[in-house]
Amino acid sequence: MDRIQGMRTFVAVVEAGSFAAASKRLGITGKLVSKYIAALEAELGMNLLHRTTRSMSLTHDGRIYREGCRRVLNEIDLLDISLESSRGLKGTLRVAAPLTFGETTVAAAALEFMETHPEVTIELQLSDEYVDLAEEGFDLAVRIGTLKDSSLVARKLGEARLLVVAAPSYIERHGAPVHPDELSAHICIRDANNPDPNRWPFLIDGQQVQIPISGPFLANSPPACLLPTLAGKGIFICPHVFLGDDLAQGRLVHLLPGFPSRTIAIQAVQLPSAFRKPKVAAFIDILRRHIR
Repeated sequence: MDRIQGMRTFVAVVEAGSFAAASKRLGITGKLVSKYIAALEAELGMNLLHRTTRSMSLTHDGRIYREGCRRVLNEIDLLDISLESSRGLKGTLRVAAPLTFGETTVAAAALEFMETHPEVTIELQLSDEYVDLAEEGFDLAVRIGTLKDSSLVARKLGEARLLVVAAPSYIERHGAPVHPDELSAHICIRDANNPDPNRWPFLIDGQQVQIPISGPFLANSPPACLLPTLAGKGIFICPHVFLGDDLAQGRLVHLLPGFPSRTIAIQAVQLPSAFRKPKVAAFIDILRRHIR
């Protein structure tokens, strides 16, 4: 067995959390993953993983060996990176991004990247669903808001401002609030991605205040929340990057402009093992410029 391949497989299993997820990440069969791990354990004369039908965890030796593997593989990757940088970027870059933001800003960055690095193939997957980078084999994902997975490496690309908006038809029927306190009397569209979807933050008289809101619609996607908002069904607080031309063309009205809300981070997230890939770094640099 190739010891380096065995080490890469072992680290992939640990990072991905299962043999099946590691096989997708590595592009090999689950049977071959099992074969590599078994051969590695036999060659080392120790068990690296506790395995049951329902769970998997590292043994004491496995934890020690994992850290050693990461150091060795990192040095090998650095050597490969130095060679790759000297001869130009090649290969495939897989990127995941939110649908609406991806269709505009991320796609524009991808176009510039293709023109700058013509020998790299970009695979861009746009979805408002959470993607598992390890299991689905992505080099990086663009995420807006608070990260749920602390094991990922995050690089800040910019910020999105939260704006309170409503359709003219809603304002005609219900009026427009002139102070955040009035929101409790209005129908609000709630985004489950917010830390507390039932409270909206505002800066009032120099103080951050959480205003309670309520409404019959709750979704974990700003674009999904915008559909009833545009239909005049309620007021919504939305990251400005999802609003597109709706404000400029009058389909939505910016409410409470004198009471700013918070900003949320736009971040590129990667697995630790992908942190120094030149392709990833080059794409992040272009994407950060487009967001600015």
